[in-house]
Amino acid sequence: MALKHKWLTEASLEFERTLDYVRREFGTRTVKKVFIEVEDNIKVLKTFPKAGIHYKDLFYKGKEVRILHMKKSSIIYCYDEETLFILVFWNNRSDDAIIADILSAR
Repeated sequence: MALKHKWLTEASLEFERTLDYVRREFGTRTVKKVFIEVEDNIKVLKTFPKAGIHYKDLFYKGKEVRILHMKKSSIIYCYDEETLFILVFWNNRSDDAIIADILSAR
């Protein structure tokens, strides 16, 4: 049975800002491709939540943090028995040293 999913508000805003940037710089066709890629990967994670790798011994509210890498971004998430929580929508060119700080602020 597939999990339901929930975006943290901050992660949802990060995703929206990414889509806005892609739309401005590369156009509507590319933003649709990015959106579909993310949507498809979330569908996979809802069925196979261990598909992402355990990320740097980080935990969010007692749950193991995992990361699923895509082409230019990553989905940082955790899950329980019922829900996949999207914690951070990450630009892969950013310095990942601050992810722990970001998670502790959420």
